[in-house]
Amino acid sequence: MKNYIAVVLIVLSLTSCQKEKISIGTNASDTFYVDNAGASMRVLVEGNTSSHTFVLFVAGGPGASSFFYNTDYIKNNIADKYACVFWDQRNSGASQGNSNGSNLNLPQMTDDLKKVIEVIKYRYGENSSVFLLGHSFGGLLTASFMTTGDNQNMVKGWIYADGSHNYPLNDTLTRQMLITVGQQQIAENQNTDQWFPIVDYCESHTGGFSLDESFQLEDYAEQAETLFSVVKQVNLFDLIRQYAIKDNWPLTSILFNYLYSSNDDFNQELAKTDFTSQLYKVTTPTLIMYGEYDFVCPKGLGEDLYNHISSPEKKMVISPISGHDIFLQDQAFFCDQIDQFVLQNK
Repeated sequence: MKNYIAVVLIVLSLTSCQKEKISIGTNASDTFYVDNAGASMRVLVEGNTSSHTFVLFVAGGPGASSFFYNTDYIKNNIADKYACVFWDQRNSGASQGNSNGSNLNLPQMTDDLKKVIEVIKYRYGENSSVFLLGHSFGGLLTASFMTTGDNQNMVKGWIYADGSHNYPLNDTLTRQMLITVGQQQIAENQNTDQWFPIVDYCESHTGGFSLDESFQLEDYAEQAETLFSVVKQVNLFDLIRQYAIKDNWPLTSILFNYLYSSNDDFNQELAKTDFTSQLYKVTTPTLIMYGEYDFVCPKGLGEDLYNHISSPEKKMVISPISGHDIFLQDQAFFCDQIDQFVLQNK
């Protein structure tokens, strides 16, 4: 009787399942909303749901939309084999609800992620294999999820792409990389007009960074990436032109959700967040991917993650031509690594 009551309560909590729209096939495209704590979060499931294997994209930000990850290349090279789940977190992308300022925090977003996985398994079968893919801020959010309770038992693997699980360490590594690489570039007389102010700023800001200093380091990190011809440059407006009309992007919602989340006070707390000491709890197979030219989240974060998790199966790979957006800048490498990892662990 207790088990029956528990099942009923779970089913009632997943009010946005919309079972009538469940598609099992090789070319599915299902959109539904997961309601939790005042937010109605958009989820798009695309690809081969008949595989019963799901790669759940946890976007950067906070406030960035999963729309940016749903590229044609990913559709043709991941979603052809497995289903891709594009989740818009609370106050991001096409997600709806009130502003929920009091609920915009990492513990609540961790619970949101848990609800999304529960909904996926309810809709497509409890035997579904789910792989978490966290990018940038998504690395922090998935680190929170993986180290909370027994959450990691809900997933088959953790894919960590240019992520950050330790924001203070992130700032330190970004500063060090900007100084080291900047000095090398200046010595080689490369882009000196851009590098001099970057190096000067980093040398005069040595630690204990304020939120404003963190944002400035991130701005310089994004600029530094553009100074290397080997790195494919990502143009936001090109992405919008390519996909916005075709895929019906709600541009106003994407913009206002991003502005709200990126400027909310909870970013002050995120700036101090550090999961390094909790990573020993992780025993799930883990794939770590970074770009050699990622100044925003340097590969030292991946090394820290690799050295602290307890997973007997773990792998770290570096793209030699990518910056912070490996899923756009080295698409073949990104998809090939995911394919190998999922195939081995599903």
